[in-house]
Amino acid sequence: MTHLIHRPAFRPVRRLALALAFFVLSASPGLAASTAAQLPQDPPVLHFVASGEYAFSAARVTVDVRLEEGARLNVTLTSPSGSSENLTMDREGKRFSWTGQLREAGTWRAEATVSGVGSPQSANASVSLAAGTPTCSLNISAPEQATHYMAAEFVVDACGSSAATGDIATRYITVTQDGVQISTLDASAQCERRFILQGGGSYEATVTVADDRGVTASCSSANLGVDELHPRYWPVADFATGTYKSERTDVVPTPEASWLSGAGAGITIPHDEQAERTNAFTIRGAGGFAHNWWAGSSVDLLLTRQTPGGFFGLGAGAWGIGDSEILDGAVFGTAGLNLPNYTGAGQMQAFAEVRLFARHISAPQDNFSGLVGIRFNFKRTHELRAR
Repeated sequence: MTHLIHRPAFRPVRRLALALAFFVLSASPGLAASTAAQLPQDPPVLHFVASGEYAFSAARVTVDVRLEEGARLNVTLTSPSGSSENLTMDREGKRFSWTGQLREAGTWRAEATVSGVGSPQSANASVSLAAGTPTCSLNISAPEQATHYMAAEFVVDACGSSAATGDIATRYITVTQDGVQISTLDASAQCERRFILQGGGSYEATVTVADDRGVTASCSSANLGVDELHPRYWPVADFATGTYKSERTDVVPTPEASWLSGAGAGITIPHDEQAERTNAFTIRGAGGFAHNWWAGSSVDLLLTRQTPGGFFGLGAGAWGIGDSEILDGAVFGTAGLNLPNYTGAGQMQAFAEVRLFARHISAPQDNFSGLVGIRFNFKRTHELRAR
């Protein structure tokens, strides 16, 4: 008896498996290609260097990276003040580079980012730069002893200034007196300069230096106090010439004017030695001679008003001392103005005097003298001393 053999009904399943395997085998080249196209992007390697340690340095940013298809590289440079720029990179194979100037002190930051394939990949580096500010140096020397006004000077020495890198290109010195600028001098070639003290007050000098990159620095002196010395009294010397006429009927029936010259010396005492406007008292002795070599002398007392421009006042005295024939009292008016000269206004003055004689004062046209001359004031109002 024949028995039937029953097989499991797996034929449809087998057929499905065989079809699936065939499909997989036929699709495997494309799948391999797709897998190769999705390889991960290498991260960038960034280098950021500067040629110097100070601002104004030349810098170079380089990025080494193999960019996969579809990947993009972006490099930014951020300054210490926070401003950023995208750098335009030059490419040579797998190296991207940029060269430029860093013109600000502080920390610069470069960042490279690759995007477009997978997750963005980044790298960053930084460079710190010092300002490289020059060293500013200032020394002042001034007269410690009393020194004549216009000859009194102080010296500003900026020779110790130096650049952090390179050389000092410019030096300028500015001087103020009581806060008011009185002078500015270029000391680029001559680092030591001299300044005339223009009177009492507080002086200050400021030096501004710049190196050959244009970086500047400045420094100021401590206040230089200068005292203007005022005298309690001072000697004067007068030199004058003019005309003289005196009625002497016992000698000359008809008096005629004659030429007269002389010189005098005295002492002036001001009421307020520090004031520009003050009353002053002067006692003076003088001697002179006329065209016929007649010689005589006088003693005078003067009360004058001193002003910034000169003086004016009245005087009285004895005329012709030692000659009883012409001995006489006299009154006179006087005025003078300051002459400009190297040692300061007020030391030398031009003056005039008109004198009337007491004996015949009722006839002034026949009893007078008129003089013009130069007065020298030997006083310390134009002396200064630093403190």
